[in-house]
Amino acid sequence: MARGGILSGVKTVVVGSIAAALITVIRFTIRWQYVGLPSQATAPDAPPAVFCFWHGRMLMLMGAYWRLRGRRPTRSYMLISRHGDGRLIAFAIRLLGIHSVAGSSSRGGLAALMELCRRVEAGSDVGFTPDGPRGPRHECKAGVVAVAQRSGAPIIPMSYSTQRRWQLSSWDGMIIPKPFSRGVVVLGEPVKIAPDEDQESARIRVQQALNSITEQADRYWDAR
Repeated sequence: MARGGILSGVKTVVVGSIAAALITVIRFTIRWQYVGLPSQATAPDAPPAVFCFWHGRMLMLMGAYWRLRGRRPTRSYMLISRHGDGRLIAFAIRLLGIHSVAGSSSRGGLAALMELCRRVEAGSDVGFTPDGPRGPRHECKAGVVAVAQRSGAPIIPMSYSTQRRWQLSSWDGMIIPKPFSRGVVVLGEPVKIAPDEDQESARIRVQQALNSITEQADRYWDAR
């Protein structure tokens, strides 16, 4: 292996491990509340689903997923891009209990979507950041709709916010909770895609659902 490849691998392991540890520590300091979806839709024995959330809101949602879903006997997968940062994220989420499928709208997209469909059909949940990996922010791409439509699984929108947080100046406006703050996870009603539904109209429905619950999460503390 070339020196550059070795250094890249070391960076992935070190930075990914630190990121996973920080996410876990911060998550456990937050006093979380949950709003939205009836519990039976996310029970451990519920059928597989397609969970989706904006790229800038993914840091804390893996912990929320496990709390809601429980430790299922089958694996859970998330679509992660093939570029260097994507591989780092894939390593970090693996430490948090989520496997990955490599691909994005620009590289390896079709093969990755087909693999996710196979995972759902085998009984696994899958996760999407439908505005990733490069944006535009809060603009849903069609991949999540294609997987849900082909597999027949419902799309479950998720978002979160915290009362005190930092917001990065990155393209996705990622929020990082300040430790010992209060947090809320908001889940939308399942979005079901009919086999014959136009994918553009379904994409817009998912986008609107995600924007609605994200706004709800951000405003949760206004009246409190």
